[in-house]
Amino acid sequence: MGGILGVVGDSADGIDAMEGDLLWTGEETVATYSDADVTVRNVHHPGTEREPASTESGVSVWVWGDVWGFDGDGYRSRLDEGSTVAEFCARRFEAHGVDFAAGLNGTFAAVVYDRDEGEVHLLTDRLGTHPIYVARPDADTLVFSTRIQSLPSHPSVAAEFVPEYAVEYLTYAAVGGVKTPLVGVEELHPSSITTVDLDTGAVESRRYWRPRLDPLDRPFSYFVEEFVERFRAALSDRLHPDKTYGLLVSGGSDSRAVLAGIGSEYDVRTYHTSGWQSRESRAAERVALAADREFDLLHRDVDSYGRMLRSTPRTMGFQGYFSQAHVSEFGRRLRDEVDVLISGHGADTLFRDHAFPRPTVRLGSLGSFELPIIERTTTVDDHVARRARELPGYLDFPSRPDAVLRRNIDAGDGVTHHGVTYRSVDELVFFDDWYPFSNKADFFYHALNGIAPHWSPFFDNRLVDLALRLPARYRVRRNVVNAATAALDRHLSAIPHGTTGVPLDRSFPVDYLWYHVNDLRRELFSSDRPPKPYLSHGPWDDKNELIRSHDFVGETLRNRADVLESLPFLDREGARECYEDHLRGADSGLELFVLASFLEMPVTERIAAGDP
Repeated sequence: MGGILGVVGDSADGIDAMEGDLLWTGEETVATYSDADVTVRNVHHPGTEREPASTESGVSVWVWGDVWGFDGDGYRSRLDEGSTVAEFCARRFEAHGVDFAAGLNGTFAAVVYDRDEGEVHLLTDRLGTHPIYVARPDADTLVFSTRIQSLPSHPSVAAEFVPEYAVEYLTYAAVGGVKTPLVGVEELHPSSITTVDLDTGAVESRRYWRPRLDPLDRPFSYFVEEFVERFRAALSDRLHPDKTYGLLVSGGSDSRAVLAGIGSEYDVRTYHTSGWQSRESRAAERVALAADREFDLLHRDVDSYGRMLRSTPRTMGFQGYFSQAHVSEFGRRLRDEVDVLISGHGADTLFRDHAFPRPTVRLGSLGSFELPIIERTTTVDDHVARRARELPGYLDFPSRPDAVLRRNIDAGDGVTHHGVTYRSVDELVFFDDWYPFSNKADFFYHALNGIAPHWSPFFDNRLVDLALRLPARYRVRRNVVNAATAALDRHLSAIPHGTTGVPLDRSFPVDYLWYHVNDLRRELFSSDRPPKPYLSHGPWDDKNELIRSHDFVGETLRNRADVLESLPFLDREGARECYEDHLRGADSGLELFVLASFLEMPVTERIAAGDP
């Protein structure tokens, strides 16, 4: 899995107990630095650089993740400099001090130890893609880790749940802002510099960047041209001719854009995960072969989900659920065949309309469709009402989930959501499920980081800046990623999308119309049915049918009955009824997948057992 953990203060003896939560593949390399004041342990994928890097004055720097460039007096690419990530950061620290963090372009968490000044700095990237969690068991000690489950393993950190935030995770598959379900544990803000003074024990944190949703009134062609230019620059920063890359390709547009942007001089193999030859799989293969790239289908078998449920939760951080790590069981093969994994993660989040409510037209037994119009949310209460859900039957808690949300959102000078402040309700709506990135109910990105070195070009600062300027009308009635793919490679864009059945280079009216026509036609007339009820033609299998077809959730409920009994906010009988109702036809797949993930987490078992 990898990451960084450490102790600032007098309780370093407990660090050994924390290490196991940063190990997943069994192939990681582990290194430890320790002196009288600071202990840091870093865990990296095999073959990656040794850390820390040091400045001439003896400052030590550790980095978990990647840094691709620095924007100070002009932009400087790390690959052009030929340095490792930690060395690159150490040089920037030497030149600019700790404020160098504001100029970094990357996805990372970093630790800087300045012995002469008696300070430790904890740095997070702009979006918080590599979160750092901290606990202060006493005034003299700060314990930190990039893996939240490791913190209660330290003997000085409380092993106890905050029921309100545990309920939030179990309902929404994520906890908002910088809050966590663990007592005394919080996430550091994204885009922050947190400094610990070793003499006084004082901790100060400041932000070096804040996202601003600031649409720019320019033609759509402007955004396509800007996207293509910035996208090419992002890929240029990341690609090295001596590396072999594994691109996770889908039938959609995000990974296809990456494939369109990578030149033929780079060694890229493509991979797609599925349980059968679905439309999505066939489209992915067609795209890969059209790009003259090797294609491999990573085949999920009937027992894949049971294996994932047994192996994945110990690496999770209260974001998403176990099956989102669907590539993880192929990790050894991927590490043997490629040096770096590439995904198209983040494209939809940044450039599409996922965050905004749209009116829905319901057609009875024929289904429903959304109109290409955004319904503006004007108040916090409206936003909370839109996110309202019933309390899952396995929870015993006095408040509805939306009441928990409302208690944690304050509207005053801006809108503060679980400790993170946005300027307006519009920004609350847009950023709610992805800023900080731990808000996102998705473990896929974190799982990829855990099995091998991995990056997505869509998190490049230049593309994030562009996304924040994109008008809402272009999110809902255009598709900048599709248009950019067409500009990069018209042959790839002419291949129909795996879900919509429409080529990427079609205009919005054509795409919108034929997507719904194809959807209706397939529903009424297609004989291309999946061979099993839980299989689908899309990128994900059907959770509801998986639970009805397999016993892995039922097995977890039986094996973790003691946990269901021990934790006061869980209801064992309610869990049994929820599961049995689901087997009889109720659709509680998401709730049961999240519950199963939670029950299989080592930290849950430890707290339920009352381990100190």
